[in-house]
Amino acid sequence: MGRILVVALLWAVSGQAAFAEDRFSGSPFDFTFEELAPGVWAGVRPDGPRFPVMGNTLFVISEDGVVVYDGGGMPAMAEQVIAKIRSLTDQPVTHVVTSHWHGDHNFGVFRFGEEFDNVQFVAHEFTAEVMNSSRINYIDREMGFVEQNFEEFNKIVETGVDSQGNEHSEIDRAGYQDIIENRKQIDYEFLRAKVTPPNVTFSDKYVIESGSRKIALLFLGHANTEGDIVMWLPEEKIVATGDIVVLPSPYAFNVPPRAWSQTLRNLNALEYEILVPGHGDIQRDTAYVDLLIETSDSIAAQRDAMLAEGKTPEEVQEALDFSAFEERFTHGDEYIHNYYVGFFERPFRAAALKAVSGERMV
Repeated sequence: MGRILVVALLWAVSGQAAFAEDRFSGSPFDFTFEELAPGVWAGVRPDGPRFPVMGNTLFVISEDGVVVYDGGGMPAMAEQVIAKIRSLTDQPVTHVVTSHWHGDHNFGVFRFGEEFDNVQFVAHEFTAEVMNSSRINYIDREMGFVEQNFEEFNKIVETGVDSQGNEHSEIDRAGYQDIIENRKQIDYEFLRAKVTPPNVTFSDKYVIESGSRKIALLFLGHANTEGDIVMWLPEEKIVATGDIVVLPSPYAFNVPPRAWSQTLRNLNALEYEILVPGHGDIQRDTAYVDLLIETSDSIAAQRDAMLAEGKTPEEVQEALDFSAFEERFTHGDEYIHNYYVGFFERPFRAAALKAVSGERMV
């Protein structure tokens, strides 16, 4: 999940109390499965912002095997996917595709290698680069994370004040209470988590022929990372995007706005009818992606205009205006608002300037 994302999660947790009773039920690692077309199943992690944030999954069953996309951010999630597959078919899993390197989509997929022989783990070359580098070592820092911070979280729940003297609302306190109640399972799953680098890589396109199905893996451009890939099912017109598309509001850590806009346009050019995002609810039109394009285009245009006027990067970052978009993402919902600020607006301000600095967007 990464330290920067964990910090954002703990900040964004301040929207959770209003939904604690009716949304925070069951394990934070549960999927809800839905068949989108014959033999094509999506698993959605309900309530995307819930800590710890975990990605969705998609799998495709053919007469010769099963191809899985983003098979589980934690082992418990991969095990749910495996159990669901086995309830539907006797065919083995042949391929597990990783959309990008962030662990909330893949720290559990080693379980497929333990359960099925000769599984091919497929990803973009950039994903392989990162997963074979020291950057992926953040997995070690997350082990025992909640237990290590238990006293601080409990202090907030009991007193409403953290160790720095900052006051927290009732909404904040309920969010931390949910984390505390699930701390043993959360820390246990992080303890089990493993990095699984791909053993098959590609740069632009890779086609998996599984029985009569042709499953296309496509690199459409830089978005959430330099190596995001989508799974495209042209016959069914279903696409799974990883974190190129995230709901209820986007992720924008290290996302270059102009490149992201173009990638999203390339995505729309597929003319999909169903979109399975990296997090959040399944989409059945382009409205949300269109909003992402409009927003990223606006931020890029504002940035470029202000830099051309001679404003400093710091001035530009502060002045970027998101007011035309906030309501369209949050719909006035406080829960989504905190998620929107912590995961999208705040990091996108920094990313928009980083994108023109020459620094690599990792």
